[in-house]
Amino acid sequence: MTTLVAGIIQNALFGGRNCLLGTNVLSPDENNQVRLLVSAGQTANLVQGARHCGNSVFEKISDKLVNVGEKVVQNDKFLGKVAKVVDFASKNVNNLIVVSSGIKVLTSDDKQSEFISQMGNVAGMFAIEGWMKKNLAKYINKLPINNKLKPILEGIVFVIGSISGSTICYNIGKKVAAKLKEDSAESAQTKEIQQPVEKSINIKS
Repeated sequence: MTTLVAGIIQNALFGGRNCLLGTNVLSPDENNQVRLLVSAGQTANLVQGARHCGNSVFEKISDKLVNVGEKVVQNDKFLGKVAKVVDFASKNVNNLIVVSSGIKVLTSDDKQSEFISQMGNVAGMFAIEGWMKKNLAKYINKLPINNKLKPILEGIVFVIGSISGSTICYNIGKKVAAKLKEDSAESAQTKEIQQPVEKSINIKS
């Protein structure tokens, strides 16, 4: 039950953030349109999770939302296709985040630097989330707080950890890319200096 409630919190927070990214409210200069699809998938997962969360109010509301949605979809071909896309997104959230990073690389003026930065971004997210999925709950459960608050705290900490991990590793990637670019420029300058010297030696000999 703890994991389920924590998952609902995660989908709510992640879904809201990705909606803001996809609509360019956050990071307006970046190509984050795919994040709207990610947000839709996380919202779908949120509703499905709420149907089995153990809270009668949330379960009734989410059941009604699902039932109304199914009826609307059955009577409209276009919305039926949209529903299939959302269902796909709900099952491929992480894959779509990787696609979003790939688009940023392809549309960047400095593809090499952006590739290294986005690799850090994705690697940081997966590494931190992987650790938290295995260890976070047991640490949260040791805290001297109300048991009802533990899954909520777990969900919030998971989101903060994921965003922090991806942001830190993205910035590390940017620094690595900048250093590689600087070293490459210095190497090119060294070659330019060496070539005239070599020509001068050949002429004298």
